[in-house]
Amino acid sequence: MTNAGKLFADMYKESLTEASTTGDIIKSKPGGSAIMKDLHTTEQTPHDLKYDKIEKISWSELKDYSRKSWVVIVGSEGTGAIKVDNNTYLAKAAKADGEVKSFRNDRGGNILDFLKGNIGKLREFHVALKQKDTSDTQRQRKELNKKPDAVKVSQESLVQKFKPLWTKAINSAIVDIKGHVVNQIKNDAFEKAEKKLHHIKNLENAIQNMNQDRYGTVSIIKSSVNVAVMMTAAHYYPEKTGDITKDRNGYSVQNREGVNQLLTDLEQGDTAKLGTVLAFFKRTLISG
Repeated sequence: MTNAGKLFADMYKESLTEASTTGDIIKSKPGGSAIMKDLHTTEQTPHDLKYDKIEKISWSELKDYSRKSWVVIVGSEGTGAIKVDNNTYLAKAAKADGEVKSFRNDRGGNILDFLKGNIGKLREFHVALKQKDTSDTQRQRKELNKKPDAVKVSQESLVQKFKPLWTKAINSAIVDIKGHVVNQIKNDAFEKAEKKLHHIKNLENAIQNMNQDRYGTVSIIKSSVNVAVMMTAAHYYPEKTGDITKDRNGYSVQNREGVNQLLTDLEQGDTAKLGTVLAFFKRTLISG
């Protein structure tokens, strides 16, 4: 990822709080990154899969979960995952060294011994709320695209649809920028303060133009929405988005598939992803 991409990723960590995904749960745990990568690449679990933390799980409950459902387990020495597959148990385990071990058996006791032997005492359990095969999801998307009345979305249509939310984000950014101006004046950084004041004026004009349906003429909103959408797509669909780069023409992504999927998700009412876009949007405005 470019320096610009890393910058926005850092801003995301500071500003965004959402429902947990596989990475949010285990990324800081010993062996967590290795398990996360294995589930996404080998088992093709979605990156935006939501999990619920539970106290414990029984073998009978595990069998009741739908096909391809994983239970992520955090242990005292590593991280693991388990599911029922073809009437047998399949378990994975990894420690801090990153080596992922797999074990299949039809007896729960043997699976438990494998997990405890590799990740230590089992401390946390996280169960997928509802899972679908990635292949199923891809097939559904293809079927949607084949429909003659498939939703056609764009960043401009999203701005128009959620205009009050963008306006709120811009006003919030203006408040934060004014705080920076006060600090700059206190520190005698008058030139920087002057630039920020000019930026505030541009944002105020942008709100007025957007409310008069002149979104296409407001470059600061257009470019900020573009960056926010790309960063959100890279977070939820990294393989379908690729790297984010910047040149003299602005920011671009390696693959538009992730962006297009995100736009469709937003058009269909995915509020979690919309919140992510708004968080990136505000931070982009503040940075100028």
